[in-house]
Amino acid sequence: MFLKSLEIRGFKSFADKTELKFKQGVTAVVGPNGSGKSNISDAVRWVLGEQSVKVLRGGKMEDVIFAGTQFRKPVGLAQVSLTLDNSDEKLATEYNEVVVSRRIFRSGESEYLINNSKCRLKDVINLFMDTGIGKEGYSLIGQGKIEAILSGKPEDRRNLLEEAAGIVKFKNRKEEAEKKLSNTDENLVRINDILSTYEERIEPLRIEREKALEFTDLSNNLKKKEVSLIVHTIDKMEEELKGFNEDLNLKIKEIEDKRKEASSYKSQLKELEMKIEKLEKKNLEEKEKYYSLKETVSEDEKSIELYKERIKSFEEKINRNNYELDDILVKVNQLNENKKLLENELSERLKEQRLREEDIVSLEENNIKSSKELKSIDEEIKSLREGEFELLRSNSDMKNEITMLNKDLSLREEKKETLNSSISFLENNIVINLATYKDLTNEIEKNKGNIKLLNMQIVEHKKKIGSLSANLTKKENELRELSGTLTKLDANRSMLENLEKHYEGYNRSVKSLMELIHRERITAANDTKVLGEIFTVGKKYEVAIEIALGAAISNVITKNEEIAKVLIGYLKKNSLGRATFLPLNIIKGKKLELDRSITEANGYIGIASDIISYDKEYKNIMDYSLGRTIICSDMDCALNIARIGKYNYRIVTLDGEIINPGGALTGGSIKGKNSNVLGRKREIEELVLDISNKKEKYEELKILVQDIKKEIQNLDEDMLNKRDEVHEKNIELTKKESEIKGLQSDTDKLKRNLETAKEEIKRIAGEREAILEKIRAKESEVQVIESENTANKSKSIELEQLMKIKVQEVNDSDTKLTEMKISKAKLDEAIENKKNEFLRIEKEIKDLEIKNELLNNENEENKKNIESLNLDIKAKNKNIEENNINISNLEVNFKDDEILKEKLKQEFKEKDNVISGILDEVSLKEMEVNKREVIKAKKENDREHVYKKLNEELELTYAEALDKCEPVVDEEALKQEIFVTKGKITKLGVVNLAAIEEYEEIKEKYEFMSTQAEDLENAKRELNAVIEEMTNEMKSLFKENFKILNYNFDKTFKDLFKGGSAELILGEGDELTANIDINVEPPGKKLQNINLMSGGEKVLSAIALLFAILKMKPTPFCILDEIEAALDDANVYRYAEFLKMFSQNTQFIIITHRKGTMEVSDIIYGVTMEEKGVSKVVSVDFSDS
Repeated sequence: MFLKSLEIRGFKSFADKTELKFKQGVTAVVGPNGSGKSNISDAVRWVLGEQSVKVLRGGKMEDVIFAGTQFRKPVGLAQVSLTLDNSDEKLATEYNEVVVSRRIFRSGESEYLINNSKCRLKDVINLFMDTGIGKEGYSLIGQGKIEAILSGKPEDRRNLLEEAAGIVKFKNRKEEAEKKLSNTDENLVRINDILSTYEERIEPLRIEREKALEFTDLSNNLKKKEVSLIVHTIDKMEEELKGFNEDLNLKIKEIEDKRKEASSYKSQLKELEMKIEKLEKKNLEEKEKYYSLKETVSEDEKSIELYKERIKSFEEKINRNNYELDDILVKVNQLNENKKLLENELSERLKEQRLREEDIVSLEENNIKSSKELKSIDEEIKSLREGEFELLRSNSDMKNEITMLNKDLSLREEKKETLNSSISFLENNIVINLATYKDLTNEIEKNKGNIKLLNMQIVEHKKKIGSLSANLTKKENELRELSGTLTKLDANRSMLENLEKHYEGYNRSVKSLMELIHRERITAANDTKVLGEIFTVGKKYEVAIEIALGAAISNVITKNEEIAKVLIGYLKKNSLGRATFLPLNIIKGKKLELDRSITEANGYIGIASDIISYDKEYKNIMDYSLGRTIICSDMDCALNIARIGKYNYRIVTLDGEIINPGGALTGGSIKGKNSNVLGRKREIEELVLDISNKKEKYEELKILVQDIKKEIQNLDEDMLNKRDEVHEKNIELTKKESEIKGLQSDTDKLKRNLETAKEEIKRIAGEREAILEKIRAKESEVQVIESENTANKSKSIELEQLMKIKVQEVNDSDTKLTEMKISKAKLDEAIENKKNEFLRIEKEIKDLEIKNELLNNENEENKKNIESLNLDIKAKNKNIEENNINISNLEVNFKDDEILKEKLKQEFKEKDNVISGILDEVSLKEMEVNKREVIKAKKENDREHVYKKLNEELELTYAEALDKCEPVVDEEALKQEIFVTKGKITKLGVVNLAAIEEYEEIKEKYEFMSTQAEDLENAKRELNAVIEEMTNEMKSLFKENFKILNYNFDKTFKDLFKGGSAELILGEGDELTANIDINVEPPGKKLQNINLMSGGEKVLSAIALLFAILKMKPTPFCILDEIEAALDDANVYRYAEFLKMFSQNTQFIIITHRKGTMEVSDIIYGVTMEEKGVSKVVSVDFSDS
């Protein structure tokens, strides 16, 4: 199951009909802030039954309907449709595609639909139960809600984990079981009333039943004695066969003994083979050892050469180290001399450094004194400049005030001109408003008429949809019934074909034989058939022909007697029973030749072989089997024809009654294994034709249903459009009425503004004179400020000249001080260099001393290695000598083994010749046994004739007869008992055999009702047990899945955080109500509660839990709205990798801004707002590239 598409119309910012198609994998929805991306997630949540307006980011449910923009009108309804592929039948519905829709109108009406049929919210919830899909499931994680998985309310967290653990369905079943308990007591009361009525009828029926049972017992006793006579005869024949079989078995035993003797010799041959094989294996192991020793000797010789080379290398190293030790001694002496010279030079430089430091201190004190004098002059100049700045500021303020007053004067003049223009404009607007008012009144009346017409059309559409829906329901019911009928017919056809294929209805021997022939387990018998399958007969004559044939319907037809002989031998050899064979080349059929008095008699139909159809090659077979049987319409006609024919013919009626030659009658109810063999082929053909006709009707009906659905959808779409249009016209009408009120208000306002403008012109003239007087006073103040500023500027120039002289003196002193400091710095650097050189020499002397010690140690180590290698060379030489001795011994063993192997092969050949002689003797004895089996078959054929009489006349098998018969001591006495039993039956008179069944029926009903009462009591106990069991099952399942989820959470957390640990903690008490806490430990941090983590850590932990749930129980699709917004780039890429990995089992629709998430997407939908306030989508599919 996966999400195929989402259709949004009038929902939030999606004003136009918008369809988003999805594929398996990851689909990303991207776009700028405020473009409407999250409205896609809200649409899915809403269509799945979300009732909380707060979750949908609104104030009331009508807020989800597109409210219009500056350039667009609002719409009257919102509709969202979710299309799911259900080809895997995960949803409990027969449809392969499921469309779930929800719509809401501004009037407040709301409805849910499944495949365009109205339904309840409960139906939608039940449809998605236990799939992870739903408004409360983990398939929808909304914007900013990812943290709520961890830090939300405990009950919300438990609901999420219970959905993941798969116990929600058990909760619902538990509630249903509790409701059933309330109905049980009511049913008990009703059953007790029914029981009292049955108790009154049982006793009278019991008396009649006893009389009927006595009659039945006598009848059964009579049949039992008749059967005993036949069984007695069969047993005599069986005794004769038994003696013959014992002699035959003795011969077979002799053959078996010879075969055992041959088997003994074969065992000896096997032992010889094992000895030869063991000898060859030993030879192979010794050769492996031989070559291994050779290789060891070669390796030891190479090792000796290698050791000699290493000794030479160590001696060269010792010589090199001795030369280097001499060189180190010379270097150390030279470095000690340089060290003494450097100490003397360093002492002279330190004295010079102290003298220069004293000169620098004296010069710095003089510079400080000069700086203080400069500072005093500078402060006086600053004071004069501040005074000058204050005068300039005052002057500027005065001039600014004059400018502002001039501007104010200009504004007054402009305002006066504007007011004059406004007076003219207001007078014109009042005239225009009066004309517009008249036009708007006419438009309102026109709109009201259009709205009325549209409402009438909507009512008509509703009527049509109602009529079509009723018709659709009717046709869908017909379609389901037809589908069920087709399934039943097809199952019936398959069953009949299977019965035909496996020869059901024929006797066991024939059934087994024909199946083996068809599986080609018996060769040269491919054209063998059963009598029942070579002809066809009309439905009217099926019963008559089957009764006429009786057990002969299972007769086997072969090409010739040789094939029949082979098949009889196979049956005998494999103990498969007996069969009658009809070879085509030797069977001669004889057909009755009837007098006209019989053929023209009332009810005569014909000879049985004439009323069936078959190929000409089977004519003799059919005449043999049915050519001596007459078929007539009923028992009366049959008796009449029998009298005419002097009871010389076998006559069968259409109902299956038989008049045998001599006058014996056979009839009653028809029971037997062959009762439907002939009708089976006809039924298969009829079923094939019926299925074909019904399939055509099914396809026609299916197309009609699709057409009706399409018409309903078109009418519904048109009705929604018209409702939108009505809503738009109502809005337009409201706007026009508002405009009229606005015009009236605007006209009144214009009149008031006209009066106000005229008064304002008078006020402006008075204000103009006051402004001119202020300007003249400000200009005189400006002249006084400018004269004071000129005097301050002269004094400031004199002080600046004096300051320049002092600054030059200080600069000369600073230059001299800088030169002295540079000179001292050079001296300091030279002293530091000498100190470093002194330290370097000391370090170099120390390093050479360490190297000297190391070289001495290395020489000692090399001498020890040389001694060790010399010892190894001696040991290797000793090994080579020992291995060469072993090699010589193995070469001698090889020659001895070859001689022994030749002796064993000669003995093997002699024993093989003895076995061949024994097998030839066995072959001769088997030929003798085959001859005796032919004689045995003849005796068994005689016995079969007696069995046939038992089967056809008494309708019993031998096994059934043995159950009924008794040992016969005196045949004449047994015949007398049969006569007496018949007399007793006559004395009973009228017997109501129906009383047996009626009594049993009433008794059964009474017992049934008693059982029902008991069952209801048991049901109460069982329901309580079921509730308890479901509670235990919920606990067990929750506990088991909680453990799996905990493991997955820890693993996923470690994968996302690259370490750390996470744990779900189930509180104490009942597993189904206990609190669930979450503790996590990011890498490098101590164990802490989730609420103490940073925002990014919380989000990543919540994502880890989400993926852990999906790993345990994948949901068909999952919508994630910007859940990775708080993550840094590195964690976004880890999150994206998990998305790609989990997309194999779950379809992801992700709303995102992040580049890393977009990169793993197979399809990207971009959401834009080309038109302000209206969302549009564009798509890019990467899955095909």
